[in-house]
Amino acid sequence: MSIIDCHWNHNGSILAAAGCTADKTNVVQFFGAYGEHIRTLRVPGGSMRALSWERRSLRLAIAIDSFIYFANVKMDHKYAFYGNTLAYVSGNETVTFWDTVTHQSWINHIPDVIDMCGIDEYCVIATLGTLIISNQQGIQCDAKTVNIPVIYVTINSKAIVVAASKESFMTWKFSTPARPRASDQLYHADGSPVTSNDGGFQDDTICCIASSDSHLLVGRDSGSILLFSLVNFKKITSINMNSKPYKLGLNSNSSKFYVIDQPGSLYLLDTDMANNISIGQALRKDIWSALWASDNPQMLAVAEKARLYVMRDTEPEEPLTMQGYLCKFKELEITFALLDNVEDKCTLQHIVRVEVKSLRDTRQLIEKVGLKEAEKFIKDNPHPQLWLLLAEAALKNFESESALETAEAAFVRRNDYAGIKFVSRLNALHSNALKKAEIAAYFKDFDTAEKIYHNEDRRDLAIALRKRLGHWFRVVELLKMSASTAEAQVKQAYSNIGDYYIDRQNWTGALEYYSMSNNTEGLKKCHMALEDNESLAKLFTGSPKASKEFGAQKQNAIDDSSYNISNEPSIQGIMQLKESGRLIQAAEMAFQLATLEASKKGSPLKIKKLFILAGHLYSQGGVEGARGREAVRCWRRAAAAHWAAAAAARARSCPPRHDAALRAAARLAHHHHLLHEAQQIQVWCTIASIAIQARAFELCSKALIKLEAVDSDTFENLAIEIFTRFKPKDAKGNHIECSSCEVSMPEWMSTCPGCGTEFPECAVSGRALVALHTVWTCNTCGAHAQQHELVLRHSCPMCHAQLS
Repeated sequence: MSIIDCHWNHNGSILAAAGCTADKTNVVQFFGAYGEHIRTLRVPGGSMRALSWERRSLRLAIAIDSFIYFANVKMDHKYAFYGNTLAYVSGNETVTFWDTVTHQSWINHIPDVIDMCGIDEYCVIATLGTLIISNQQGIQCDAKTVNIPVIYVTINSKAIVVAASKESFMTWKFSTPARPRASDQLYHADGSPVTSNDGGFQDDTICCIASSDSHLLVGRDSGSILLFSLVNFKKITSINMNSKPYKLGLNSNSSKFYVIDQPGSLYLLDTDMANNISIGQALRKDIWSALWASDNPQMLAVAEKARLYVMRDTEPEEPLTMQGYLCKFKELEITFALLDNVEDKCTLQHIVRVEVKSLRDTRQLIEKVGLKEAEKFIKDNPHPQLWLLLAEAALKNFESESALETAEAAFVRRNDYAGIKFVSRLNALHSNALKKAEIAAYFKDFDTAEKIYHNEDRRDLAIALRKRLGHWFRVVELLKMSASTAEAQVKQAYSNIGDYYIDRQNWTGALEYYSMSNNTEGLKKCHMALEDNESLAKLFTGSPKASKEFGAQKQNAIDDSSYNISNEPSIQGIMQLKESGRLIQAAEMAFQLATLEASKKGSPLKIKKLFILAGHLYSQGGVEGARGREAVRCWRRAAAAHWAAAAAARARSCPPRHDAALRAAARLAHHHHLLHEAQQIQVWCTIASIAIQARAFELCSKALIKLEAVDSDTFENLAIEIFTRFKPKDAKGNHIECSSCEVSMPEWMSTCPGCGTEFPECAVSGRALVALHTVWTCNTCGAHAQQHELVLRHSCPMCHAQLS
């Protein structure tokens, strides 16, 4: 074209060049700061004279003949919307993570952000030489150094990241709690694997990428689009476009994908197309963004100029006005962010949600016509959200004829079992007032529901409702209003209020309500947290069980400031010694008390806490700190008790957690020699029971061999009965690869069977920690854990020391 005028935008990132082509067409070409062609804008009219940018470069004024045309310019913001979090580049070296539900924000220092993409729980951020995986709070979960100049990134819900440069792209399976072992593979732009002897230059370079859980799309400058399978990474097909693709996107079930080319034309194609076929005519023009619905593979939101179209298959609905950037399309609601308006920080005004036409029409039919007509409309335009809307409208009009039948049918259509049971419960009620109260509670109007119960003289139902909600303060008020309230009910409510305060670490408030409920265990927790040793001692002294167990020695220990360590070990004695500065003696007594509890086959959790107490006291009183021999001995025994408690708790959990229990049982078997002799039968019985449930018969065999050595009469017949039916081999479970020799091994194994490498164990999950760069180590007890397991924790999972 012949140049007429050209100008840089306000920050020098885009050059707009206006001119006239050989066929007398007015065009504006947009180029990046390094000469890369970004977009072509065709402008109608006669002779073009000039152009000018707006101050913030969000609009462009173009002079043609006696007219001034205004073009909206949508900047290519770096942002990602995943879960309920909006992550966007908020400065030259900062990324803001803003929760759109709680309105909390986290700002991270991440310089040189090139591209970002998010889905579900994770977001990938590409910088110069690094890929960073962050969760919804902006906490880094994994990272990888890359050797290619990454320009584009995409991520799917299978924890696979695809990062592309101009000449090549790589797939990276990053570490997650379910898959601690990461792997990556590098490919050329045509999909062939990169070897060490390959050259880096490619004639046909990459210009855009997109992925789903099963497919990968790679767009190239020549106009070709390559479709790959992410399952076995084989090339499925190749499509040739008439122009360079600008954006790509796969729908929720990977059956279709859209292509937006550089002039802004939109094409919809099927993923099962053969090679080198005709792409057909463009569906829309002047498109700059699009987004598939995450719950409907047929619906696509399309941003055309300043309008938003929702396309069902290829038919567009009535357009909506839109100035933002598409973030989420789910449940017939589109969320977009006004990123151009964000100056300092994101607020509620920067997130806009609009409903699609079918949802708006259904609301109008319900309000103005009736349920029957709305039901017919939804049958012609089915969607789970529309059925939910119909069900809720029928519940609100439950007194009308067949309203509850309509609600039940709608819940059935959307496969909502809880809704079906709720309608069944309503049908069982004979009072319309009680039905109305239940429906009010369903819509979370709890005050109205309680008022109805009071009017119907059913205060018991109001109390039961508040108990289900955990509104214990209101439960106390209702109980005091009732004439037939039992004292036990009030004490239970007071005890739950105490738990409420303890959850918020308000020990003084909890102490008051635990006193009113006579909750001894709760009072112990509060006195220990407040370090009120005198009250704690009185509490133990006043207990009949404590008096019987410890007798006069306990009372003497409290009253005598020069407490004698030779007395029977007790909590009071430990506190007395600690207060007098005799930390080593207190630690020895704590160790003795833990050993005494172990000999009595006491609670593993209590034994663990006593060993931890001893370890902390040794650490505070010893010259060598936590490295001291006695402290290390306490930490090791605490770890054994930790796995004994974890194995028992996970085996009893509901629903059963067989994998988690098996990991704890395997760790318990590894540490069994640190436990007291009196605990051995109990320990090996626990391991054998868990191994049978998890079908780990090799571990079960080892446990039964240990038990037969102790009591052959009891366990020999049991072993014969089991192993005549099952071979002593473990069923296929979760496996990981050794980082040294890449041999596959069970995730709970401590030592690689191939090369003998020993791996530390995660104190939370029990998995072997093969990716050492993601391992956290406690500075106090030396316990290890995967970093992402500590996101919601404030202390070490083993010794409870404060996280640093």
